[in-house]
Amino acid sequence: MKKFLAFFILTVFFCCSIFSAAEAKSAEFKELTIKQLDEENFTIEAEFKGNLKIGDVNIRTGGQYLLLDIDNSTPGRISKVSGITNRAKDFVTKTFVGTVQQNQTRMSFSFADTIVENSVKFTIQPEDKKNNQPARLVVQFKKNVVSQSDSQNNFSVSRDVTDKVIVIDAGHGGSDSGARGHYGTLEKDVTLYVALRVQKLLTDAGAKVIMTRTTDKDVASAQASNSRELQARVDVCPPDTDIFISIHCNAFSNPNSNGMETYYYSGSPQSRSLAVLLNEELAKHGGRHNRGVRTANFYVLRHNPHVASLVELAFITNYEEENLLSDDDYQDAMAIAIVNAVKRYFNE
Repeated sequence: MKKFLAFFILTVFFCCSIFSAAEAKSAEFKELTIKQLDEENFTIEAEFKGNLKIGDVNIRTGGQYLLLDIDNSTPGRISKVSGITNRAKDFVTKTFVGTVQQNQTRMSFSFADTIVENSVKFTIQPEDKKNNQPARLVVQFKKNVVSQSDSQNNFSVSRDVTDKVIVIDAGHGGSDSGARGHYGTLEKDVTLYVALRVQKLLTDAGAKVIMTRTTDKDVASAQASNSRELQARVDVCPPDTDIFISIHCNAFSNPNSNGMETYYYSGSPQSRSLAVLLNEELAKHGGRHNRGVRTANFYVLRHNPHVASLVELAFITNYEEENLLSDDDYQDAMAIAIVNAVKRYFNE
């Protein structure tokens, strides 16, 4: 009996030790404070309890958004509005904190203007009991401060798309949902949101934007063959179309496949130039693996008499990228990237 009790006590102690060690590895966030230090410098301070390492934090930036995926952590109180203090509301316009997958916290921030991407730095400050300072994850970044001359230059670039005829094709739609992610995200929904955002930005810049669809519908009809449906998208283009861009999400049976890529039809140097610029901007703003610029015989490229490119934003069949594709901030970043590429195409 004594041996049994000794064995039982040791077993309980061992299990509790394992549980305590596992519990200690996970950080729980308590408070999130966003501060503006001066005209261009900002900090995000996230207080936490538990253990957090530099390697647990993955940061992505893209023009007007900042995304943090933090492993071995839970959002705790800051997943609620009461746990977030935003002292820079004029610049940091939207904040989201939640759980994307088990034991991982996602923090995303949207900005009123672009930030300097190479300015983003972060540190983990350990708890300082002597000075009553909790452990904190501190992120520092700068916003782009545009001088008057820069502002004038940006205005002239925007004017370069004035009266340009640009056709934006939101891939799939209606009876064709396109690819479906593991969590149920539909390609046709992602492409439409991004396309509508592109339409607004380009229209605001003075372009004449023509959409193949602005709602969840078939362009030809629900009964149309695949080739007839795709031809209907090409037929939307008026004779004076300057460029055509088709927006899609990639998919593959292997969920580890990831990244973005752009396409053009071989034999069109201008289409290649557009595809290259789209590729550069999508890589810059999305921060995903760049699969490069490729040629393809996609119907909307091969049968299109105009400068045309097709973009694959990311893999909807990849767990992480599906979460990004369904995130408003990431969709906005993709739209901004496409618009920047269009402006560069007419400017360069």
